[in-house]
Amino acid sequence: MSSLLLIILSAVLLSMIAITDEGRWRPFANVTDVYQSAVGVAQAHALAVPLICALTWLLSNAVLKPLELSYLRTPAFVAVILVIVPLVEVTARRARPIVPANPAFTLLLSANGAMLGVALMSEARAPSLWRALWLGIGSAVLFSFLLLCAATLYERLRYADVPKPFRHAPILLITAGLIALAFMGFTGLIQE
Repeated sequence: MSSLLLIILSAVLLSMIAITDEGRWRPFANVTDVYQSAVGVAQAHALAVPLICALTWLLSNAVLKPLELSYLRTPAFVAVILVIVPLVEVTARRARPIVPANPAFTLLLSANGAMLGVALMSEARAPSLWRALWLGIGSAVLFSFLLLCAATLYERLRYADVPKPFRHAPILLITAGLIALAFMGFTGLIQE
C-alpha cells in the first residue's frame, strides 16, 4: 500500500509542476487559476484511472495469462493507457466549459506514472474485477484529494512571504516532502 501512495504522491508532484509551470504546458487553455486546473486534472483522473484499472485487469486475466503472454503486460498496459487518454480528452472537451490544451492535457495524462502504477498493482493485487475497479476508484479519489490539497497549498503560498530563491518549484518540492513525511506516519498501519 505504501508503494501505491508513493506512486500517487509523485504523480501529484508531476501534475502540480505541469499545472503551475509555463503557459504552454498548462493542461487547460485560458485558465490562470491553479486550483481550477487542478480540478480539471482531478476529474480527468477520476474518469480514466478506474477505467484503466478494469480494462488492464481484464486484459491481463482474460488474454495475457491464458495465452502465456505475461511478459507483454507492461507494453499492453501502456497501449491501453494511450487509447483511454484521448477518449478522456474528448469527454472533457464535450463536458467541460474549460477546453483542454493540446498536447499538454494528453501528455500530462499519458505520462502520468500513477496510471501505469495503479494498473500494474491492480493486476498483481486484485483477485477479482470488482477489487480492481475499487482499487482504481480509491486511487483516483486519493490522487484527486492530494492534487487539490497541493493546489490549495500552492495558492496559499503564492501570497505568502516566501524568499525569492524558494518561490514556485522549490517551495512545491519542500511542501511535497513534508506531505510525504506526514504520510510516512501511516506506514505499517495496514498490514499487507
